[in-house]
Amino acid sequence: MARVPRGQQTRDEILAAALREFAARGYQAVTVEEIAAAAGVTKGAVYHWFTDKDDLGRELQHQLYDRMRATTAATYHPDGDLLSDMTRAFQVWLTTVGDLGEARFFLRDAWGIPALDEGGRADHEAAVELVRDVLSRAVDRGELVEVDPEAPARILMGAWAAATLYVLRTGRRAEAVAVIERLVGALRPTDTPVRTTQEAPA
Repeated sequence: MARVPRGQQTRDEILAAALREFAARGYQAVTVEEIAAAAGVTKGAVYHWFTDKDDLGRELQHQLYDRMRATTAATYHPDGDLLSDMTRAFQVWLTTVGDLGEARFFLRDAWGIPALDEGGRADHEAAVELVRDVLSRAVDRGELVEVDPEAPARILMGAWAAATLYVLRTGRRAEAVAVIERLVGALRPTDTPVRTTQEAPA
């Protein structure tokens, strides 16, 4: 196993300490000095890697969502039924959100902090583009009602954001998953059978 460079290890320790502090006490209550102390480094070491606390918070938020996206992407099978794949991806995402442990409390707080919103918006727009591409292919394959894919992509991702926040706040996934399943299912033409992976075109 390759060794992590010392500088990278310090950065990771700072992020891990920040997550613990944010989750335990709330983002607004924690200072850079307290993060440094929790990580066992100097305040200067924190500023070596991050411009300020908000910069650190944005990076932590981005890392957490990246891990969740990777877990979700692993369930996606583009040769199968696209809407079924999308429903499964939403299910896995919301399950992952509910299993975040202490990180869930940080992400819950981060949702309402304007200084952390910029990175979240960029990630959201990237997700909208991905979903739009999937829906466009679903229209071409007759798996989605004839509609401009931009509209359902933005509506679904708005619902995804609301469902994510609901699970972050409550920890309850079943209700959110049920709503998402209904929304995605409503996009399917009523006379179109669900395509299995084996039936997918080469």
